[in-house]
Amino acid sequence: MYFQFLIEDESTKILIDHVMRKIAKQHLEKGVLWDIRYFKGIGNLSKKGSAMEQKTGKLLNDLPMFLRAFDKKLCAMPHSAIFIVLDNDKRDREVFRKQLEEVARSNMILSDHVFCIAVKEMEAWLLGDIKAIEEAYPELRKSAGRKYIQDGICDTWEVLADMVYPGGLKKLKKKAANSYMEIGKSKAEWADKIGEKLDLERNQSPSFQFFINELKVRINVAG
Repeated sequence: MYFQFLIEDESTKILIDHVMRKIAKQHLEKGVLWDIRYFKGIGNLSKKGSAMEQKTGKLLNDLPMFLRAFDKKLCAMPHSAIFIVLDNDKRDREVFRKQLEEVARSNMILSDHVFCIAVKEMEAWLLGDIKAIEEAYPELRKSAGRKYIQDGICDTWEVLADMVYPGGLKKLKKKAANSYMEIGKSKAEWADKIGEKLDLERNQSPSFQFFINELKVRINVAG
């Protein structure tokens, strides 16, 4: 079984790698393989009437181009699938999913593919397993996450920062000083340290469980 992932940033790549290693270990007999192509942010869907496509390094902008390329590579490969993993941020999830499916339809993508939307963002998948966070960060401030609702439309990474970053969100924002570099570095660390501890079945995030189920459905039918 082969999975091709298209994801929006490096921290999500780190998390997906941890998840896939766990999945592959659970299904050794299926020979699960994967590759991850990550972008420099989510970008925006192209507007109708665009004169030409340009490679931007942003997932949504480049999505038609990469879907066509991997479709050509995988459409004749049995037991393969393209997984596009991205955040819905403040978008309406179902409207966003329909827009993404329209991109695949209009580009005549024949390969098996699925859009997995993290609600609201990737850090929600980490917050879905509080025990994993405790194991990765024994000194966490658990009270900072008490009001968090699974897959709630809130400032998700900020909740996690308040729980695990030394000095909390305020300290991280001060150190970042309006630069995303420090925040991105922290997100990558959280994805690595918490992702290593994640329990795939225990995780309470509905969008994470959708992702896991879509993987397992395909693995289970693979020869």
